Amino acid sequence: METLSPQEMESRIAARYLMFVILWFSIFMSVMIFLGIVLMAGSKGTPNPMLSYVLLGIGSMIVVVSFLLKQQLTRRAIDKQDVAALQSALIISLALCESAALFGLLDRFVTASNTSWFLFAVAAVGVLLHFPKKDDLRAVSYKRSDF
Repeated sequence: METLSPQEMESRIAARYLMFVILWFSIFMSVMIFLGIVLMAGSKGTPNPMLSYVLLGIGSMIVVVSFLLKQQLTRRAIDKQDVAALQSALIISLALCESAALFGLLDRFVTASNTSWFLFAVAAVGVLLHFPKKDDLRAVSYKRSDF
């Protein structure tokens, strides 16, 4: 196993962190693109309040679950000192938040409901709150010494 200086380790962490931020930004932009599609395309769906509320409930619960899942997966990645697992935790949590925007897209096109805007807001807030933390990368990258 090679020994890295603190400067080399920080440069590797910075490079990986940049990749995490790019992933985060890509998912956030996809949510904004879905919103733009809805704004430009309009909708002529048949109103169905029950379906709209079901989609809103499912989308909101998925975003809540994404936070719980990310916390658990991040803790596991830190315990195992696995950077790839940390990246997977970020991607999974962001994808779950993005699914709320997909439910909003579906709701808008199928039912033309105004509740679809809440799904886009929930998805965007979820993605914004999942902004990657450099401290998590540091915790995974530096080996702990047992005292």
